[in-house]
Amino acid sequence: MAIIRSRELLDNWEDIPAKLIHSCISEHQESIKRIDLLERYYKGKHDILQRDLGEDKGLPNNRLVANHAKYITDVAAGYFGGDPVKYSGDGIDAIMAAYKAADVDSHDSEMIKDLSMYGVARELHYMSSDDVPIPRVSCIDPRQLFLVVDDSVEYRSLFGVHYYERRDLDNKAAGWTINVYTATRILRYSAPRLGAPELELIQETPHYYGGVPIVEIWNNEEQQGDYEQQLSLINAYNVLASDRVNDKQQFVDAILLLVGASLGDDETEAGKTLKLLKKFKTLELPAIEGAGASWLTKTLNEADTEVLKNAIKNDIHEFSMVPNLTDQNFASNASGVAMKYKLFGLEQLAKTKERYFVQGLRERLKLFASILRVKGQAASTDDVTITMTRSLPSNDLETSQVITNLKDIVSAETLLAQLSFIDDPAAEAKKAAAERAAALKEQQKAFGMPMGSEDAEDEDPDDAE
Repeated sequence: MAIIRSRELLDNWEDIPAKLIHSCISEHQESIKRIDLLERYYKGKHDILQRDLGEDKGLPNNRLVANHAKYITDVAAGYFGGDPVKYSGDGIDAIMAAYKAADVDSHDSEMIKDLSMYGVARELHYMSSDDVPIPRVSCIDPRQLFLVVDDSVEYRSLFGVHYYERRDLDNKAAGWTINVYTATRILRYSAPRLGAPELELIQETPHYYGGVPIVEIWNNEEQQGDYEQQLSLINAYNVLASDRVNDKQQFVDAILLLVGASLGDDETEAGKTLKLLKKFKTLELPAIEGAGASWLTKTLNEADTEVLKNAIKNDIHEFSMVPNLTDQNFASNASGVAMKYKLFGLEQLAKTKERYFVQGLRERLKLFASILRVKGQAASTDDVTITMTRSLPSNDLETSQVITNLKDIVSAETLLAQLSFIDDPAAEAKKAAAERAAALKEQQKAFGMPMGSEDAEDEDPDDAE
């Protein structure tokens, strides 16, 4: 999450003292343990893998991982950001061209995944190292990048820090690089370790983004990941599944109980008897009353275990608001309205994400517009409309009927943005207008009335008859 400092602390926020940089890095380090935990669960490295049942190694110790964390993130991120973001408005052609060159659509997918996993995503804006530099943007690991904002209600950016450990040829630690981004400059420092009293300034370069070139986007107000509150339920499910397999294994490895009989007087004799038993599958018991043989097992109540397993699984999906798409309730022939009811919780989750994500997208637009204006390209973000569509099987026939009903009421660009196969509504609207104009000219020409031409203006209506 963003680090907050009062703007009154410094008169000049272009000159950040080393003490303040160290203070912010120390505060940021406190959040890394949490992010490590969330990443570990996404990758399937759950706590169950560290379970030790004690010193008695004779007991089975299966450790199963049901990776609900990865499922929740993959489904939530795919539903929310599976389709590219659409932009429409005047004066954004240069920005859209720059977005295409920077492959922003792929970048958005990385940002949305970080949002779902960590509850926050951060991007760094920079100029490429090409012969003709172009603006680019990169999704940076939130453990290496943070933003410092003021304590006003607007949370205006003060500066940002990107720091990482350097490695030598033998992959051994060789100090730290700390990049500080202000509203006008990039300051690169070197330090032997984090918290070193002095920072060595290696390089200072200006930038022309017109603000701190770092954008931070939240997943929700609490800045929590989509499965963060379900970790205890995920742990319970893993324990139950593992113990269930342990019980099955113990059932298979049951103890043979003999009453009134013995396999032998010593270990060697008992071993020979067991080999004969495995070979002939026959056990001879003495002819005495009460003699017998049976397996010593415990009764497994599979029904109760299955009920508990399903209850935990349902709680995971219910509280994360990410449905189980393999459930029988998700019939393939469900209508669009019925499917929306089933996805109501996921849609509310997506709407919360969208509010914060669009805010971040507008900050990105401003940074791109600023740098493009410096390069002499006209770019405006005043009336940009951002449209995000959910990644679901779309009913374009139903959508086209809605568009027809709203014609002459809603703008063409807005209507075209509703169609799943339209990537650039503004360009498509221009193409459609050009085709209509061309068709109109062809019709006029066919009737001998080329409207708008010089001949049409000079021609006498009576002569045309």
